[in-house]
Amino acid sequence: MEDKIIDFAIKVAACVCGKDGVISQSEEQAILTTITLGYPNYSLKRFNQVLDDFFDETLELEDYLEQLSGTNLKQFTINLCEFSASADGLDIKENIALHKVKLILGEEL
Repeated sequence: MEDKIIDFAIKVAACVCGKDGVISQSEEQAILTTITLGYPNYSLKRFNQVLDDFFDETLELEDYLEQLSGTNLKQFTINLCEFSASADGLDIKENIALHKVKLILGEEL
C-alpha cells in the first residue's frame, strides 16, 4: 500500500478523534499502533510528520475521505477510526464524525 494513501487514513482518524477538541495521547497511540500492525514498514518519523501536517492544514473530514475514494483502504480506515476514537471514550461529536466516515466509505465497500 502506498504510504501517501495511509497518510490520508491517519488524517481521517485524526479528524474523528479531534472532533471533541483534542487528540489525546491514547488516541494518537491507538492510531500509531493500528497503523504499525497493519503496515509494519510505515515509519514513526512519517507518522509524526503526517500529524504535524494535519495540524497545519485547514481541510475538513470530507476532503480527506475524498482522497480515499477508490482505494482498498476503506474498511481499514473505518476500523482505525473506531479503535482510535474510542481509546479515551467516544465523545458525541466523535461518534457523529465516525458515523459520517462509515456512511461515506461504507457505501463504497
